[in-house]
Amino acid sequence: MAKADETAPVKKAGMGAWLILGAVALVATLGGAALPYGLAVAGVGLPGLGGGEVKPDHKSAFVPVGDVVVNLSEERLTRYLRVKLILVVDGSQEKAVKELFDKNKAILKNWLISHLSDKTLAEVSGASGVNRLRREIQDQFNATLFPDGSEKIRDVLFEEFVVQ
Repeated sequence: MAKADETAPVKKAGMGAWLILGAVALVATLGGAALPYGLAVAGVGLPGLGGGEVKPDHKSAFVPVGDVVVNLSEERLTRYLRVKLILVVDGSQEKAVKELFDKNKAILKNWLISHLSDKTLAEVSGASGVNRLRREIQDQFNATLFPDGSEKIRDVLFEEFVVQ
């Protein structure tokens, strides 16, 4: 004897169910996209959206390094790189970092010249190459100037970056 439940056909979702699902998805997407703008108009501080901007809790100071010109590691040494660096440090640390840098300037510039001379044109091209170079310089300068592991140099900026 067959049961009636086993022989009943399975009912498929109709066009109405798909329309409801699509409307819910559309409302959710539009609501999610409009939420940041609604909060900014209401005065809730969201950086970059007109609300309250986030203010840094400390001021930055800039320590000039100077410029360095090196030949790139190319076959005929016909390409050169000229960079002018600035170190970004905390404002309260500016004087100490500047004095320490001046004492170790010969060592740091020698390392910088050697490091940049090993680079090829492909390694210093593009945003990723430039950013990698900034990180490498920052890491080495911090390690040389502050062997205790503190990182007082927060960033390295290129005031000038010319490849000829």
